Amino acid sequence: MPPRKVRTDPGDLDAQASSDEEPGRSSSVLMSGDQLTSFLTAFANTQAEANRQLVESLMASHAARGYTATPSPTPSSSTSKSGNMSKCTARFDGQNRDPEMVEAFIDSVEMYKECALVTDDLALRGLPMLLHGEAAVWWRGIRTEVSSWSEAVKRLRSMYGTPCPAHKLYRKIFANEQNEELADSFIVRLRGMITKLPYVLPEEAKLDIIYGLLHKRIRKRLPRDTVNTIESLIDKARDIEESITEHSNASTSSQSAPTETTQPPARCAQAGPRPPRAAAPCINSAGNGAMTRRSVVR
Repeated sequence: MPPRKVRTDPGDLDAQASSDEEPGRSSSVLMSGDQLTSFLTAFANTQAEANRQLVESLMASHAARGYTATPSPTPSSSTSKSGNMSKCTARFDGQNRDPEMVEAFIDSVEMYKECALVTDDLALRGLPMLLHGEAAVWWRGIRTEVSSWSEAVKRLRSMYGTPCPAHKLYRKIFANEQNEELADSFIVRLRGMITKLPYVLPEEAKLDIIYGLLHKRIRKRLPRDTVNTIESLIDKARDIEESITEHSNASTSSQSAPTETTQPPARCAQAGPRPPRAAAPCINSAGNGAMTRRSVVR
């Protein structure tokens, strides 16, 4: 005989499921908020201590191997670029052996080299671009013997800028007196000649030399004790020359202007010839007392 099926009530099944869940719930751990906070704090402290110990061990190992920390390059040093001599406009051909010409060329090149941040090596390599004619031929012959920029400048001065002795410079300076040259140009030229001396003169000595060579028209209007520097001498001498020029132009214009002259009135024309004056008595040259008459006509 087959077994009989037993019908179960849904309520009984829910009760059995709830009874099965009872043991699982009783096994979970409950923790308050304070306990959780203290646990997290302790965990963070433990992790920080572990990280500190790790960093110290790494630093100790690097120090034992001899590694040193290198500073990172600054933006200015990493981004700065050195220039070259391709855009320098100074030129020298060596035709004029005047030392002043080669000094002016060297000054121009040095100024461009400083402004364009050109290194000594690049300046030495770019120097042939600035030399022409005789100077270029001279450099082609000695370029294998020159290894630095300072040596190149020294060779250039010794070849084309032989300094003049002091006594010859003084003869050239005192042989120059201002004539028709403008005062400011004359003073600047003399100051350049004085700087070629192998020693430095005091400012008062330079002023005395330049002032004594100025034109008389400036010296009589500008006392020596009224100037203390060469720049003030240039300014005051220029002002005096401008006033002299204005005065001469004004006097020239006044002389060339037409002037009204008054002429005496013309005499009236006479109707006829003027009658002769009456004869005046005179004593005879014989001295005998005889009286003769002589007609005196105007």
